[in-house]
Amino acid sequence: MREEEQDWLIYCLIVARERITVPELESETGLERPLVEASAARLLKGMIVERDGESLRAMAVGESLAKCQVNHSDSLSLIIENGIIRVRKEDG
Repeated sequence: MREEEQDWLIYCLIVARERITVPELESETGLERPLVEASAARLLKGMIVERDGESLRAMAVGESLAKCQVNHSDSLSLIIENGIIRVRKEDG
């Protein structure tokens, strides 16, 4: 299975539930943990899911867009980490 197909499968399972754990994703997909973790990492990097320990949840579109804008804007002094809005640390 290609990474894109794997990510889509994992994402669909996450969306179908309010929260789902990595072991549950392993069980439901038949994929080994390293593959599930790699897929989850790509979805997290894309800012479309959020992780709390073993638990993953899909982010709402607005939440995802806001997180992306805040985390990738050099002009904003805020950043969102683990669902918490923080003041960006100054370099230096």
